[in-house]
Amino acid sequence: MVLVDYSDSSSEDEDQGTKKKSIKQGGGKRKAEHVEPDGRESSRAKLPPPPLPSSFHSLYATNVRSSTTDDPSLHAGRTRQVPHAVGNWPTHIYLEWYPSRCCLATLDAVIERARLALGSAREDSKINVHSFLHSELGAQLPLHISLSAPLVLKTEQREQFQTSLESKVRQGRIKPFTVHISGLDWVANHDKTRFFLVLKLMKPEDDELNRLLSICNAIARQFDLPRLYEERCDTPTGFQPRSTSKTIRQMTDKSNAFHISIAWILSEPDDQARQELVHLVDDKVRALKVSFPLLKLKIGNSVIDCLFATGCDGDK
Repeated sequence: MVLVDYSDSSSEDEDQGTKKKSIKQGGGKRKAEHVEPDGRESSRAKLPPPPLPSSFHSLYATNVRSSTTDDPSLHAGRTRQVPHAVGNWPTHIYLEWYPSRCCLATLDAVIERARLALGSAREDSKINVHSFLHSELGAQLPLHISLSAPLVLKTEQREQFQTSLESKVRQGRIKPFTVHISGLDWVANHDKTRFFLVLKLMKPEDDELNRLLSICNAIARQFDLPRLYEERCDTPTGFQPRSTSKTIRQMTDKSNAFHISIAWILSEPDDQARQELVHLVDDKVRALKVSFPLLKLKIGNSVIDCLFATGCDGDK
């Protein structure tokens, strides 16, 4: 957009020709600012726009609700894991990743090759593979690593849950970290109603994923909620928050369980399709790495960013 310098006077009887001359001169001055003395265009005009802050994506992280009942036809056959109820707030703790263009191209190729492997294994039927990389309108979607089971909070629990999580993350002194990809796999959800094509992850240098899982499960235990990668237990109907001083038990290694889902199908892949995944892991897949500067907490339609410690904070 070209900015125009208007004269200080706004009188209606000002000479129209003077206005036009002023506008022309102003536009020429602005344009000249982007031209070097030798006639070349200044590099300032070619600079890309600054990157969006990570918190920007949280503003539009959820879709508008299409129905208050579970209607699989609205979601490509998916069924709701947590039934909707007034006064209940679906909650999730996770790490978010927006892949770069280069990473997206690699992941798109992996999904397509996995689809072809499914098709060759089942020549009599066409498998519909749903990508997590883009929306139906082509917009890029975020990927994530889950650090909690699907949770449900009551209205009066939301603030205390957020406060407890933020406090424990600060106490954990976890710094921003990077995770590398180790392979591919097909993983079923708990009810085996969907099967996910996932990126398997290597253990990060300071075991941050297990440390974060321990924190998130401790908070879930405090509120008598299900824990991720632990045996399910009955949830009491009444809320009786427990002391957190002894809730972080001895940390177990769940490194093999962490993953990033990139696509899903409704029917279970057979052994041949699973074995084909080994051949899809090439140098481009092994070169993928993901950096995480913060933890995300989603309660209903609100997304809260929990920043990790800086270098100075982590040394305290």
